[in-house]
Amino acid sequence: MTTAEDERGFADLAAAQDLAADAILDAPAKRKLNLNIAITDTGPCKKHISIEVPQSDVEREFEDTLKGLRKEAQVPGFRPGRAPRTLVQRRFRKEVAGQVKSNLLMACMEQLDEEYKLNPITQPNLDLEALDIPEHGPLKLELDVEVQPDFDLPDYKGLHLNRPTKTISEKDIDTQLTTFMERYAPLVPKLEGGAELGDFITADVSFHKDGIALNSSKELQFRLQPELRFQDGKIPGFDKCMVGAKPGDVRTTEAQVGSSSPDPALRGQNVQVTIHVHDLKKLRLPELDQNFLDSIGFDTVEELRGALAELLERRLKFQQRQALRRQALDILIEKVPFDLPSDLVTRQERNTLRQQVEEMRSHGLSDAQIRAREAELRANAHEQTLRSVKEYFLLSKIATTEGIEIEQEDVDHEINAIAARTDESPRRIRARIDKEGQADNLAQQILERKALDCILESAKIEDVVMDEEHDVETIDETAVVAPEGETEDASAE
Repeated sequence: MTTAEDERGFADLAAAQDLAADAILDAPAKRKLNLNIAITDTGPCKKHISIEVPQSDVEREFEDTLKGLRKEAQVPGFRPGRAPRTLVQRRFRKEVAGQVKSNLLMACMEQLDEEYKLNPITQPNLDLEALDIPEHGPLKLELDVEVQPDFDLPDYKGLHLNRPTKTISEKDIDTQLTTFMERYAPLVPKLEGGAELGDFITADVSFHKDGIALNSSKELQFRLQPELRFQDGKIPGFDKCMVGAKPGDVRTTEAQVGSSSPDPALRGQNVQVTIHVHDLKKLRLPELDQNFLDSIGFDTVEELRGALAELLERRLKFQQRQALRRQALDILIEKVPFDLPSDLVTRQERNTLRQQVEEMRSHGLSDAQIRAREAELRANAHEQTLRSVKEYFLLSKIATTEGIEIEQEDVDHEINAIAARTDESPRRIRARIDKEGQADNLAQQILERKALDCILESAKIEDVVMDEEHDVETIDETAVVAPEGETEDASAE
């Protein structure tokens, strides 16, 4: 049985589970069938189900369906409701076959759920149109379903966790102020000296492996930072290669290809990179005077610095919570390893990326930081999504164990918090969530956060010094293009 939702892919796992449950549980009450059911495991979280419906149950369903039809059936020579049962049955059997199939399928699914508690996460894979009711013998159904992983929760109370921390200093605010002012800085030619950190380089970039060309791009412009990321990998220590470069120079280094590369043979490999420099530019920062302050809505430098300090504090809290979440779930995932079907993970990749980007944006990360982390997520999309789906099942089970539920006031509070962070009205936030069909995603995020709060409430947390992050530049290019004729999604490997 397929639907338009199946073809488009579900927005998230929570919505998929709800829809699958509705398909099974919303059927009208039926008398119990004498089913012969066989269930076999066909892979991680996958089951193949064979069902036989005895001919006696099939005929009974036909009788019940035709009984209602007989009252209004138009049969030549008879008034409505007066035609003989056998004549109505013979005349309309084909017409009611579709309704009989639908009724029997719903009854089978309902009984299957009651007796076996499979906990499906997608709708059963069954084509109702292709199902034929035999003239004699039982009706046979063959279907495949994806089900929730079955595991016992480990002890999630009293975990030992490290919380990275730092004191926001005046130097940090100075750096953030410079970053803020760069939004209003024009690019101007750099006429003297070589490339320095923060400069913009225009160059031809080519990737190759053992003398074989992989991909190349002409006249890319990127900012010189300690790391350069692209859509399927990265170049760590990029500044060491490029500092001092001038127009006309050619520099070479190595890049690390991520696990989402379209060429499976190159995933996790190092490839060579050649950079042919054409041009250098730098930013010219505006004067931090009253005219500039007025143009951005601040009265004084101190007021601007205070706003930037609040932004850094909010970002720090987000980073701390993310670090604690990862540590806690690292511990739990290690204690309850379970496999998931690769196609389930693949379907979730785009949704997972969107959720994480929105979360970073709502907590004050800059566009450059988001682009850098988004590129890292894309380069390792399958592993990141696999991790995210495992977290989903763990936190959902903890929420169920703790009796955690989402109330309307939780959703209202979350929308108001998003509105405060993004300086938008709650009405606009709510309208966007409804328009994009993200209500289920929002509810699931709230549920997961509550479950995580439950873990952290009992955790033994020790503060440790936060590692300093280095700046990252991101480009939209890839190191590798898909091999000719390669059409499958790289992450499905």
